[in-house]
Amino acid sequence: MKRILLFTLFICYSISYGQKSTSKSGPVIKNFGQVYKIKNPDLNLQKNKEYKVIFDVYTNTTKKGAINPLINTVARYLNMHAQHGVPAKNMKVALVMHGKAAKDALTNDAYKKQFGVDNPNAKLITALRKADVDIFVCGQSYKSRGFPIKGISKDVKLSLSALTALIEYQENGYNIINFN
Repeated sequence: MKRILLFTLFICYSISYGQKSTSKSGPVIKNFGQVYKIKNPDLNLQKNKEYKVIFDVYTNTTKKGAINPLINTVARYLNMHAQHGVPAKNMKVALVMHGKAAKDALTNDAYKKQFGVDNPNAKLITALRKADVDIFVCGQSYKSRGFPIKGISKDVKLSLSALTALIEYQENGYNIINFN
């Protein structure tokens, strides 16, 4: 009886373990933006259409030293749709950081001086920029927090305000994505 029970438990564990999905990053952003493969989704982006998106990120509630998951969502967006056949060239993406997320635009040195740890978002922001994502920080949020202009990452551009960036990109046909 014990053998049958152990065998049954082993089979149940094997079946449930075998059904677990794993996420993967890439092909656009290699070390960030892990997503799950969805077989035959009922809704997906069209492969031959151009998509313009601006991500509005104004919060960062992560613990000290953790990546801002909202910035990582930009990498997830690119990887997810590329994994499902949308060419990277068809995804025009911008990111504007403001509010509490303005700190994520700091260079590693400036971040470390301000917060005592490395900027956990520095490599992600560099990877996004290498993937042709336009990245801005709100000048108003940045200055109101006392961050030095010289401390802005080389991968981030300074916008007069987040409002300025959001209006400009939306006027140019970009759809806003806001998960804050």
